[in-house]
Amino acid sequence: MRNRKIVLLLAVLAAVWPGAGGLDAHEPQLQSAEAQAGRTQISPAPPFAETYGQPGARAALEAANALLTELSAEQADALVLPIDSPLRRNWSNLPSGATRFERNGLRLGDLTPVQLERAFDFLAAALGPHGYETVTQIVGADAILKAFPRAARAGWSDDNYWLAFFGQPTDAGHWGWQFGGHHLAINGSFADGRATGLSPTFVGVEPADFEYAGARSTPFADELAAGHAVMQALPEAFRTEASITPRPRSVEAGAGQDGFIPEVLGSSVAGWPDTARALLLETIGHWVLLQPRENADARMAALEAGLDDLHFAWNGPHEAGDDGHVYYRIQGPTLIIEFSTEDGIAVDGPHYHTIYRDPTNEYGAGTPP
Repeated sequence: MRNRKIVLLLAVLAAVWPGAGGLDAHEPQLQSAEAQAGRTQISPAPPFAETYGQPGARAALEAANALLTELSAEQADALVLPIDSPLRRNWSNLPSGATRFERNGLRLGDLTPVQLERAFDFLAAALGPHGYETVTQIVGADAILKAFPRAARAGWSDDNYWLAFFGQPTDAGHWGWQFGGHHLAINGSFADGRATGLSPTFVGVEPADFEYAGARSTPFADELAAGHAVMQALPEAFRTEASITPRPRSVEAGAGQDGFIPEVLGSSVAGWPDTARALLLETIGHWVLLQPRENADARMAALEAGLDDLHFAWNGPHEAGDDGHVYYRIQGPTLIIEFSTEDGIAVDGPHYHTIYRDPTNEYGAGTPP
């Protein structure tokens, strides 16, 4: 990794994660995971491919069924949960050693090479190129962290990501899916043969800049630059209006906050100059386009039509390229996006937390887009 000194911050881990001192019960499972990793390579993930055609509901259904055919009956029962299961709300950005519940579905580190290939095929089909690249970079970051001495206790490993389906995959009704682990929780939905949402979705990363298998990854650098571009495009009066204090501690609508609507802060987009409005839409697209275009395009069109209903809030340096901590929020009746620069936990340097929600269509319960 270039220009980064890796340091362990054990005291921070114990302070940030309740119960982190009692993680020993997880170690046998994690040691088994390390042994499994020798047989199944998770990172680097295979490159994005349209194995089942254009990403969306049809391709995801084919990919889901292909995965199911490779599973034992016991694995299939673990993968497919009832569509109305309350377990669907059990997701977190914390690593496996710090959660107070078991994640849903099948763990990547427990899959055979063929099963793992089918799982990645499903992610590509259910997300599309931008979503797939983002997700696999996040998983790849934990491949870096698993080399740390504390990794087994914390649960840092690219093995420790889980895939679950909610409802039997079908082209005629509703079903959903969840993929998550450290810094990752994707909640996708399908209905009547098309993608209908990706809310709530948490995506983040640590380290923020890393090299693995000869490739450099800088997840969320574009999202950070996009926020700065919006601030730079605003006239001084709107920039002042957008600037908020105090800074939120982290994302406020994250894990465990289903149904919570943060206070609307910052500057109303109504009255903004066209350049700033266009840049805000581009910023929103970084999250909306995590999902297939068959829903993302309609979702972006709806948000553009309701642009005057959005607010933009910012805390941090105004100058593009400044390395200081940044928090920004884009919020309206059908949208909550938060971006937060966090202090390093495992590495010396910042990392990122972000959340995307549509409060009117959580877990596919609303009417898209």
